[in-house]
Amino acid sequence: ETDKIRLRWLDTHLHNSRLDEITKTKIDAIKKAKQNEGVSNATVNRTLALLRSILNRAKQDWEWLDSTPNVRLFPENATRVRWLSHEESDRLINELPEHLKAMTRFTLSTGLRESNVTGLQWNQIDMQRHCAWIHADQAKGKKAIAVPLNNDALAVIRQQIGKHDTHVFTYKGNR
Repeated sequence: ETDKIRLRWLDTHLHNSRLDEITKTKIDAIKKAKQNEGVSNATVNRTLALLRSILNRAKQDWEWLDSTPNVRLFPENATRVRWLSHEESDRLINELPEHLKAMTRFTLSTGLRESNVTGLQWNQIDMQRHCAWIHADQAKGKKAIAVPLNNDALAVIRQQIGKHDTHVFTYKGNR
């Protein structure tokens, strides 16, 4: 779900309430309605976190509210247990438009984030040492990341040579 979808969903469940009319009771009703859709705690929490963010901004930044109700989140499972199988990744790649296939294969081979792959430049690749690096200002944790390149990642990079002067992955000649 994106924030725009969450906002529309919240709007329909708040029934045009003003910010100062959003109470713990209304928040509990929102929680229940979202749970009744059969979604996970994490999905409910993303919606609640958006609402909490709006309320906090209305209080702290805009000074529209004197106080905000406490928005308690559900506990979430902290472990990740889902991996794409080779068959699933092959199916995914086959469904993609041509310009996204190479980026997806590279992403699956390296585990890099979308922004790191789309912004990857040739000066960040060392084909001889089979590695790439993400500069600290490009990394989520603000620390440089050394990325080992396996044979699949190297093959994808070789296919990109000559397509753009500075960036590894492009669309219609643009980064």
